[in-house]
Amino acid sequence: MKKKFFTCSRIDKLKACRDMAETYLSDLKVDRSIENSEFDSKNMNATLANLGKILSHDATKLTIACKPPRKPMDGIKMITEISNTFYRLLGFYHTIPTELSGKAYKEAYRTAIRDLLLGQISLCNSFINDDENDKKKQFMVPTAVLWETCKLLETQMPKDNREAVLKKWKTMHETVADAKSEVHEVADGNAEGFDEDEDEEEWDEEQLKVAKQCAQLVDLIVFVYVKVERRCIKEADLNVCDELVEAGQQLTDETDILVSQLYDSEPDVIRSKYIKEYVDKALKLIKVAQKVSLPEDHSKWFEMCSKKLKELAEKKD
Repeated sequence: MKKKFFTCSRIDKLKACRDMAETYLSDLKVDRSIENSEFDSKNMNATLANLGKILSHDATKLTIACKPPRKPMDGIKMITEISNTFYRLLGFYHTIPTELSGKAYKEAYRTAIRDLLLGQISLCNSFINDDENDKKKQFMVPTAVLWETCKLLETQMPKDNREAVLKKWKTMHETVADAKSEVHEVADGNAEGFDEDEDEEEWDEEQLKVAKQCAQLVDLIVFVYVKVERRCIKEADLNVCDELVEAGQQLTDETDILVSQLYDSEPDVIRSKYIKEYVDKALKLIKVAQKVSLPEDHSKWFEMCSKKLKELAEKKD
């Protein structure tokens, strides 16, 4: 019979730590109304980065405590210290007022802390299921996840909402650029068939026409993303920055839908439904971008872009 590393009482302690992390995870979903007139996003960034460093050191100590010959109480002690650090992390996170920090800023930290908590839960589970003869050291995998996310918290988190928006915008821009490459493969007749499980099918003339129409739309949207990143985000106030991210994310998601429908829907359905929805989302983003005070030439560019989008949406051949 395999000898268990942790006794029943110690297993109970680990389960308590895990349950606490699960409670914190649920608590993260609640967006509390916070009044904190002295909030400073850069100071909060430094505070949470320091806690990330402490958590990383705790995880390192845990791996040392669990190397043979392992002492169960050393592992328990470090699990408890990690849980205490999480308590401090959540405490500071819940002092971030969305109205002053911005939605993108707070969401960035919520995501990082969520990933840390998931790592903590996985870590506790690995010990609960562990035994002394287990040579795979399953705790190393969740510990590595903690290290990686701690490093993110230490070095890559935004110092203010604009920085958070720019980080997210670059990711959305990359997604749309990838979609542009794919839709041009279809429009040029170089894409694979509709169903990977069946023989490759040829794209007929009408399918290629609508693909080229979609390619023109996505081409224009890529330019919109570049213009927003270079001209609008740096000039927009906190609320408009959040509106840009929201509208941009909707358009990014709609881009994926539009391109995927080239494989799944008939050309007339794509024109009547998906292109219309895509242009509506694009016009919404441009409308938000136009809230920013821009030089006349850039304002005219957005107006011209709106006109071009509408023309492409109505194109029949």
